[in-house]
Amino acid sequence: MSDFTIELTGKEKEDYISKRFPTKTLPEVEISIINHLLDQLDDQIDVHKDQLHHNTFNTDYFIIYYSRAEKWLKDNDLSTFDAIAYCNEKEDEQFGEIQTTFDNAETLVNNYAYWKGYELIYSLECFDDLNTMLTKKDIKKIKDEVWAYYKLPF
Repeated sequence: MSDFTIELTGKEKEDYISKRFPTKTLPEVEISIINHLLDQLDDQIDVHKDQLHHNTFNTDYFIIYYSRAEKWLKDNDLSTFDAIAYCNEKEDEQFGEIQTTFDNAETLVNNYAYWKGYELIYSLECFDDLNTMLTKKDIKKIKDEVWAYYKLPF
C-alpha cells in the first residue's frame, strides 16, 4: 500500500462500496412478480418456451380474494388508477383495443401481474437462446439470469 492509501473498515467500508457500486433496488411489487415466476419455473420443463408466460401468469391466479388484492395494491403503494392505466395501455399495445373490465381488485392485480410478467419474461436476454421445448438447463439459465440481473435480496 502507498502512504496515501487509507484502509477502510466497518461502516466506512460498507458506505464506500454501496456508493461506488450501487445495487439495483426493486419495488416489492416487482419482487413479488419475479418470485411468482421463479416459483413456477420448475413446472415448465418440457413446455414450449412460447407458453412460459401463459403458463406462469395466465393459467393460475397470481393472487386470490378481493381483500388480498386490495391489500397487495396498498402494500405496494400502487394506485388503482395507475394500475388500470398500465393494464389498459399494455392491452391496447398488444391487441389494438381494450376489452378487460376491472370491476374488482382481484381482476386488476392478476391482469397487472400478467403484463409485468410478460415484460419480465420477454426481456430476458437468454430467451432467444432457449430450446423450443424447455429443458432443466433452460430453466437454470432463466433462474441464473433473473438472480444475477435483479440481485434479489434473499
